[in-house]
Amino acid sequence: MPPKIPEPVKLPGSYYGFTMESIMKKRFLLTIALLLSLPAVGKDWPIYKGNIYFTGNNDEITVKNSNLKWLYQASNRTLNPIVSSGKIYFLDLAKKVYCLDQETGKPIWIQDLRRISSRFRVASKSFGKSKYPLIKGDRLFISDNIALYCMNKNTGDIIWARTGMRQSDPNLRTPTYKRQNTGFRDPVRSSGNWRPRKSTYAIVDSIYSDPVIVGDTIYYGTRQELLSRNIKSGKLLWSNDNIKSWSKFPSFYDGYLFTQSMDYRSNTYTLLCMDSSSGRIIWKKNLQNPHRIFPPVVYRNRVYIGTGQSMHALKLKDGTTLWNRNYEALITSNPSFTERAILFTLGNNSLVMINPDTGDITRRVDFQGKTTPYFVTVCDQVYVASSFKKNLGGRELPWAKLEAFNMISGKKGWTYSPQFPGAASQPVAAGGILFLPAGNYLYAIGTDYYPRIVKGGSGYYDPYNRIEENEKPQAKTLEKLKKSTAAKVAKRKKMPMRDIKISVKNDKGKPIAATIEVKKWNRGKVVYSRKHRLNRSGTIKIPDMDDVEITASSADHLPEKVIAGKNEKEKTISLNEIQRGKGIVVNNIHFEVNKAYLRKESLNILDKIIVQLKRQPSIKLEVRGHTDSSGGKAYNQKLSERRADAVMEYLIKGGISPSRLKSTGYGETKPIASNKTRAGRKKNRRTEFFVLAK
Repeated sequence: MPPKIPEPVKLPGSYYGFTMESIMKKRFLLTIALLLSLPAVGKDWPIYKGNIYFTGNNDEITVKNSNLKWLYQASNRTLNPIVSSGKIYFLDLAKKVYCLDQETGKPIWIQDLRRISSRFRVASKSFGKSKYPLIKGDRLFISDNIALYCMNKNTGDIIWARTGMRQSDPNLRTPTYKRQNTGFRDPVRSSGNWRPRKSTYAIVDSIYSDPVIVGDTIYYGTRQELLSRNIKSGKLLWSNDNIKSWSKFPSFYDGYLFTQSMDYRSNTYTLLCMDSSSGRIIWKKNLQNPHRIFPPVVYRNRVYIGTGQSMHALKLKDGTTLWNRNYEALITSNPSFTERAILFTLGNNSLVMINPDTGDITRRVDFQGKTTPYFVTVCDQVYVASSFKKNLGGRELPWAKLEAFNMISGKKGWTYSPQFPGAASQPVAAGGILFLPAGNYLYAIGTDYYPRIVKGGSGYYDPYNRIEENEKPQAKTLEKLKKSTAAKVAKRKKMPMRDIKISVKNDKGKPIAATIEVKKWNRGKVVYSRKHRLNRSGTIKIPDMDDVEITASSADHLPEKVIAGKNEKEKTISLNEIQRGKGIVVNNIHFEVNKAYLRKESLNILDKIIVQLKRQPSIKLEVRGHTDSSGGKAYNQKLSERRADAVMEYLIKGGISPSRLKSTGYGETKPIASNKTRAGRKKNRRTEFFVLAK
């Protein structure tokens, strides 16, 4: 069982956060804005930064501002956050795993990996660096240099753990840490007088490459081999000892697994494309030795990988070089894909965007005086976390900075500076909130509500009284604020309900059975959600309010969502059957005005489409974007392309293979109604799914 959860430290002027009193000033008001955010969606994070494009975001929701929502202090430097089912998971350098509530920052459970590791090697002194955590379903996977751990993501309980060494290895049975006094050389970097019984196997053949999950299989590498295990049981499926893994992450695309072998015995660096089910090598490509090892990204049947100062574009089919480009500075991050472009960092202080067809740089952002920029991408928005030195009381301390950019226009957006010292690590974004690990803290940034500041440092804020940026908060006592908030929460819980008759038909007018999901949103948060199973038609309960979402799903049909008003007593939902060569318009997929950013209320219908596509893996779709005639033709054409891309990328991040999807923008060229009326323009602004194959 996990150890007892310690309560977060509370200081004057904080709730689940901390003041700067002990560092800078005796009085510093820390503001925390509580947002009624969107509901938890159980997204998997099966790979580094969440998806095959390494974006650090799986929902396409942009972060609007730099308002601080909450912060949490860990016991050591924080690393590698990921988000799933309304919870955020991260590590610290003390080898603790944290699970916090995404909305409030409250700890749910904390697990100490050192305590678990010691069960494998009682005498072990070396724990090494914990790798990037992954999530598949209700399981959380973390590895360090000793073992791979499978945990229940809801409780922190260990389900199974496997060491990086074989059970038959003598080191596992008779551990010793005595090295030879003479002639000892690192067996990985060179051949030498290495004796297994006199060396630490946890160091020599420890887990070095971060894992990746494909289906029900997890893949990871030791210095001596690449292994695959069943995620449910931990059973070894296959291993390949020709692959000498050193660091960083494998990646995948459909049934392909990509990994790198850095064999220091032969001083050879190789990129390998493998069959993920058998471990068979399909092709391999020798590349120049890297300064650091990064995973490749696959986009439109091309593999992009950086080594040293060069980026290589290879054919997915056979590894043939399409182009390579030397950028005269070290590549210091893995390549990432967004907006039909490839992004990566150069020289530890620049972020560049390149054309994937030629390698030409189309945009460059320099971070003068800052180092190690980490980035998250959501469409054309890029959020960059960098570090710099700050003099405080005569001491040079590392500090973080978070900046938003539009990489298409080059325009700079908001900026956030953390309250406490500490270098930045890789952030992630989910639900319009960006989670930044910096120093010993995790910051949640981007709430839509301005902070309510209470004098005296009570740390209590009223999330229901939204104020303007320059408005002075009203003077209320803490007790009045508590009573006011409690009364409103109690009122919401007593939600009035009413009956409504629902009928579901196919596009030929024939009644069909369907699953009905009812949702009611309030200020960006789902306050009511329930599913019903209907046999053609029936009466269900829904909130007695306006704007109630009712989504119907049925086998062999694309889902459809309708909005019920307060006075409507009956709704008929028509579902379009999935047929090859048929275009299906799915209503209520909304974007921000004149932008390609998906709105939160669009995600549930897209999630239903993902479920349907996973049930029927033979289906292939083309996402078609359409606009009305407002604005110029060229502008509308580009907007429709970007919106179609946004929908397609959301489906890909949800686990649908890119080989099953295409995106096309038609601008204003294919109207289905008159553009002279408001109702007609609304119909013309639509997302269509054209069935390429079934």
